[in-house]
Amino acid sequence: MNKVNSEELLSKKIEELPLEISPNRDLWQGVERAIQNKPQVNATHEQSKKVFPMAWAASIVAAVLLTWNVFAPQTTDSPVALVTHMQQSFEAQKQAMLISYGQPNLTELPESLQKQLEELASARKAIETALKDDPTNSDLLNLFRWTQEQELELLTKLYSPQWQTI
Repeated sequence: MNKVNSEELLSKKIEELPLEISPNRDLWQGVERAIQNKPQVNATHEQSKKVFPMAWAASIVAAVLLTWNVFAPQTTDSPVALVTHMQQSFEAQKQAMLISYGQPNLTELPESLQKQLEELASARKAIETALKDDPTNSDLLNLFRWTQEQELELLTKLYSPQWQTI
């Protein structure tokens, strides 16, 4: 069959189809029962009863946040505070990671891995000391962040479950 014949056959079959399809049974009985069993209530009245307390709560929260932002003292983070915050954040991430791995004892690691961790920690401390002298140095900040990430990645590689290979 070529394309023209199949299209003609399809159009003939479409023309033979009935324009309406009537259901096998009367559907109005089920519709009437569904309407009679449901109580008719004013939907907007019921919705307003539910929405009103939530609207009050939302407006109170918005007012508190707006007041808090307007009247809060404006503080500018000093570069030293940024370094301190980065260090605290790193320590919190490291502790959370170690806890998630069941608080492993890092002294039980092979010597080479302990040496890598110690080198990263000493580099991080040296960079932190340098940042106290020059807290606005963006290269030092990036290097500080990078060493923290490397230490966390090493811990992840050491303690994350490895997939078995065949």
